[in-house]
Amino acid sequence: MTRKPYLILLMVAFCGFAKAQDTLTVMQYNLLEYGNYQSGFADCYETNNNTQRKDECIRAIVDYVKPDIFTVCEFGATQALQSDFVRHNLNINGADYWQTDDIINYAGSNIINHIFYDSRKMGLKRHVALRTTPRDTDFYELYLKTPGLAIGDTVKLICIVAHPKAGQGYESQRRALMQQAMDYVNQNYPTDNVLIMGDFNMYSANESGYRLLTQTYSNPNICFMDPLASVGGVGEWNNNSQYARFHTQSTRSYSDECFSSGGLDDRFDFILMADEIAFSYDHLRYVQGSYKAIGNDGRHFNQSIDQNGNDAVSVELAEALFDASDHLPVTMKIAVNAHLGVADDSEPTLQATVSPNPASQQATVRFYNPTDGEVRCELYSLQGQPMARQSAWCHAGYQQLNLPLQEVSRGFYLLRISHSTGWEQTLKVVKN
Repeated sequence: MTRKPYLILLMVAFCGFAKAQDTLTVMQYNLLEYGNYQSGFADCYETNNNTQRKDECIRAIVDYVKPDIFTVCEFGATQALQSDFVRHNLNINGADYWQTDDIINYAGSNIINHIFYDSRKMGLKRHVALRTTPRDTDFYELYLKTPGLAIGDTVKLICIVAHPKAGQGYESQRRALMQQAMDYVNQNYPTDNVLIMGDFNMYSANESGYRLLTQTYSNPNICFMDPLASVGGVGEWNNNSQYARFHTQSTRSYSDECFSSGGLDDRFDFILMADEIAFSYDHLRYVQGSYKAIGNDGRHFNQSIDQNGNDAVSVELAEALFDASDHLPVTMKIAVNAHLGVADDSEPTLQATVSPNPASQQATVRFYNPTDGEVRCELYSLQGQPMARQSAWCHAGYQQLNLPLQEVSRGFYLLRISHSTGWEQTLKVVKN
């Protein structure tokens, strides 16, 4: 697979999105048994995982990243701890806008997932937890606070936080958790802006749980995309120096019974995005190149994050990352459309639709042609490879074209409809 067509396709999909109302910064972080001093997978106590010291580190990291959405794993399962976290680490130095939600813990785990968000920019409409093993998987339905739009009319962003079981030999259990999450997305959010994030504990892109999330043969109506796929971050990353600049665990080369040892050698922490965000179907898009593992400079394979300096962050921040957790936080940026929910009569649109969708042998593309001229329909794979093409000279008004799909394999595709005068639109098409 070459990168050039993929980049061209991204440019096509993002056309007309140059101006931004805002940019949301998302951060996911495994906080390593935050506030939980019970013996479990790791023996973490006040002496070796001190909450006050962790808070100092978290404040430094939050100040550096400045997230708008902050999701976490391994957070102690008490409401009081949640309130203290907001008060000590987020709503400080004059800030009073960070909010969260009540804990749901069907699994009864000592550690849970959680979310914190900037209430100036978004609100939380719904929090649903799936009873998965060994911990619940949490769905947070956020809505953007767009002026003039009611909650039901504005843009949604669904954040799924998952933390499947760690360790070799639990691959099938991790896949089962992801299958439950995918089934819920398929039933409730099949065409919405969705992120799935967390500490996935996956050792390779060939692990069945990762393939389930990112390959269309398993769930033809849902596809999560890895922001690092186009820059070499997907593959056999476990203890492989080729992936040193993408690793997120462990921040230490030695263990004290709580923190994992070995230095950076695994990519366990993820934020994956639905194709709706990758290709900007609904007012949100991934900002290319914004995905990062904070503090990873590519020079600390099998080393502690602060060993012999750090080229990505300051000495102080490297030390904060060392002390806060045995994972690095991962971040990404999402741009928000400037004209969200506002019609612009000066810019006619094609108003294109595709049916049936999913399709098998043929799809019909219906559109409004703003003026006489040639209309092209071009089908691309998610990697930017051209798959099918149809064009015709059309009169102004409501028109349609038939797109043959007999030679196209089952899966997700992008359909670009363009007019000779420059108007264009990109839609998702599913071939079953």
